[in-house]
Amino acid sequence: ITAGHIQEFACFTDYDKELVCHWKVPAQTNCSKEFLLCYSKEISSVSNVCVPENEKDSLQCTCTIYPDYFAYGLTYILALQFNGTDTWNYSVTPALVVKPRAPKNLAIEKAENGNFNLSWEESYSPPSMLSGQPVIYEVKYWRKQHPAKVSVKAINYQTKSFEITASSLRRGYDYVASLRCNYMDYPAYWSEWSEEVEFHYDYQVTAEDILQMAVPISCILIMAGSIICYFCFTKYVSYCY
Repeated sequence: ITAGHIQEFACFTDYDKELVCHWKVPAQTNCSKEFLLCYSKEISSVSNVCVPENEKDSLQCTCTIYPDYFAYGLTYILALQFNGTDTWNYSVTPALVVKPRAPKNLAIEKAENGNFNLSWEESYSPPSMLSGQPVIYEVKYWRKQHPAKVSVKAINYQTKSFEITASSLRRGYDYVASLRCNYMDYPAYWSEWSEEVEFHYDYQVTAEDILQMAVPISCILIMAGSIICYFCFTKYVSYCY
């Protein structure tokens, strides 16, 4: 393997605990035996090492670095070794490759108006660098039986809840919802989608449904009454003559 064979080398960070670097490798590569990732802060001569591991599909090596701290201007100098020989040099500034953790504790409950309130919590709390930072979200939900047909809604304001309107759902079906986030001052990556939450839109009859049913039924009854009256009247007239 040479520098030309190291493909798709990239790093991202949760900007809180870890900096993760990964790269593609040929099948049957033993990442921990064949590779070593050396790293140091740009402002320091102290070098550290990270021993990579194989991903589940064995076609990617991953190294997880746990920095002492994160700062906006901090840059790391990386040197990837293959069998003891430097094959790839790279520099990464964590603030420019933030991939935030997904929102957590997703929950949903039915509101009195028949809509569904989705709520969640941020995955960051003080003293994390991302805690309290401006964040935007994307909500997606779909019928469990039709996962290919997904509704995606953007939330471009600070909130920890979202109302899924009943008018966007079909009655009698199970639905699944998920959420992801992106921090506006660190926009490199969206988070992964959160854990999913399921809910059921049942056949509960609303006042609006009753009204919608009442109008055509009333029309039918009026028409039926008019027809009956007409026949009764014509029969009465015929009887009189």
